[in-house]
Amino acid sequence: TVATKRISINFRSGESALDENAKFIVDREMVEIAKAFANSRIRVEGNTDDVGSAATNLALSKKRAQAVVDYLVTVHSMNRNRFVVVGNGPNKPVSSNETEEGKAKNRRTDFELISE
Repeated sequence: TVATKRISINFRSGESALDENAKFIVDREMVEIAKAFANSRIRVEGNTDDVGSAATNLALSKKRAQAVVDYLVTVHSMNRNRFVVVGNGPNKPVSSNETEEGKAKNRRTDFELISE
């Protein structure tokens, strides 16, 4: 791994679509880094809170990561083959799922640059 940067793209419970704020964050933070490290692959990891079944959360987390990749490919013409999409479900929380604030923090995407 070259670098890991947590991107604070939060999703509403049960949703995987990027809203305008999420697009702004991707445009401002991810695109610049991806262009600076043009020869690196990028792992995009989707995450969820622990509400719902494990299978549903695993699928949702992968959809969240895929939504970020699809946006970068479609809007910024990045090569789809640069990306590794991973769905973690609720297995990598950054906050407690005991509070609504904590659950909101866990509904996120992370990405890391992978050296070739």
